[in-house]
Amino acid sequence: MSALDHEMLRRVRDRDPQAMEVFFEHFFDRAYGFAVHLVGDTSLADDLVQEAFLKMHGALDRLDPDRDPAAWVFTIVRNCARDHWRSRSFKTSQKNTDLEHAWDVASTDASANPHRVLEKSEDARAIQEALQVLSPADREVLLLKEFQGLSTSEIAVALDRTPEAVRQRHSRAVRRLAEAYRSRMPEEPRST
Repeated sequence: MSALDHEMLRRVRDRDPQAMEVFFEHFFDRAYGFAVHLVGDTSLADDLVQEAFLKMHGALDRLDPDRDPAAWVFTIVRNCARDHWRSRSFKTSQKNTDLEHAWDVASTDASANPHRVLEKSEDARAIQEALQVLSPADREVLLLKEFQGLSTSEIAVALDRTPEAVRQRHSRAVRRLAEAYRSRMPEEPRST
């Protein structure tokens, strides 16, 4: 929490403009990354993070300067995503941009191998698709643990669960992600 020590968080709670700027700058990239992985759409993630930061701004008086605010921040982002999921149904459309991306990279970087770029793109797409087929609860715990680096106890606070429930959910989510990922990757040709 280096830049966000007790005194800085107290100033944030008291709405000191400089402290609020430090706070929001400190969490913006992490909140955005979490939202992108949570919903799988950068445009929607932009909207959700803006909404989350507006909600945080309105609730700064509830910020506890004696606690790391990461769980609080991710809880608000998560709740914004849940509100979105409740407000309208999802339309999952697969955009086929892998070949275009490989061509663009190869045409701007002479050393790029389009086959290698396409392979990496397929792998990233398979991971993203695997994340999206997980339940929101599995996706949340994976993103908070693996991508945001929160501890089990911080995740428990953010998700309003016990640490043991978080450990169990994480373990199941890792297994489900691996299964979903493997099902999306093309099988390697067998050598005889």
